[in-house]
Amino acid sequence: MGDKDGFYQYVQAKAKELRGQIDALKTTRLDTTVRDAALTQCLMEKTNLTSEVRSHVHNTASHDQRIYNETLQELNDQLQKVRSEIAPRRKFTFKSAAKTTPTDPPLRAPDKAPVTNHSNQSTEEPLQASDPESTETSSTSTSFFFTNIYNTLCLVPSSNNAGGGVVLADSSCCVIKCPVPFRSLTIKDIRRSVIAAGPINGAAHVMRLADSILIVSCRQLRMHDCRNCDVYLQCGSNPIIEHCSEIRFAPLQGIPEGIQTNMWDKVNDFNWLKAGHSPNWSVLDLASRFKADQWNIIQSLNEGDPVKTVLNTLNVS
Repeated sequence: MGDKDGFYQYVQAKAKELRGQIDALKTTRLDTTVRDAALTQCLMEKTNLTSEVRSHVHNTASHDQRIYNETLQELNDQLQKVRSEIAPRRKFTFKSAAKTTPTDPPLRAPDKAPVTNHSNQSTEEPLQASDPESTETSSTSTSFFFTNIYNTLCLVPSSNNAGGGVVLADSSCCVIKCPVPFRSLTIKDIRRSVIAAGPINGAAHVMRLADSILIVSCRQLRMHDCRNCDVYLQCGSNPIIEHCSEIRFAPLQGIPEGIQTNMWDKVNDFNWLKAGHSPNWSVLDLASRFKADQWNIIQSLNEGDPVKTVLNTLNVS
């Protein structure tokens, strides 16, 4: 998606997808926790799209800028309306619930939204939908939340079907494995960890992942503000990185059945518009990739495995 036409089509496709999610919120009966999680997903999707549009402002024609602004304003208005309809029926009350989503200003450099800490149990209070950078989940089923954890091994049992989304946030020194199909993956503020996830039927959003290993199969990968990560990837579209450094990509072994496309090394760096290869990512050299015994450890993880031993064996310290 390096050319202007490709980015324009990308924005329109993402806006269409988000409109569908908003429509589902209005027409589908959901319990309080799932409904709030679904609204959180929509807010984050809109925030991500706004950020990507603004990062292209200097290479966008005035006609396209106007279309982007109108599209983002329309999505913002729809989300405001849906949230105002949902708010009176909430089971829990937050101080920020009375706030309204601010109208998006014309294209300019975005301000960084604050990070909110969340509970790691989906049965507790729902995520605050007023936080535009809150982690995303699905409107069709309860998602799995792993947040605020340290030195822990977390497994989603293979008998479960996440269906909606998996959220990983505000954690370090962890091993997290989600070997079931689900719709979306959100990773925020994770350090010195190993994450194995997928197949993901939609997008994987990775923000501020550092000194970690990511093993993922997805339709789309977007990485923002990440540093020093090895990424073993199967991706159905060009991976996107922005404000990242020291990202090393390798093809995922054992790609799920039925998947034929893997664009793991066709990376688009939105911060590198010059000719030549971006210095922010590289192909992980063969000598540094997982060996057979390390892949076996990933495949055979059990709840009782010592986390530090697993991390050391996988060269994460």
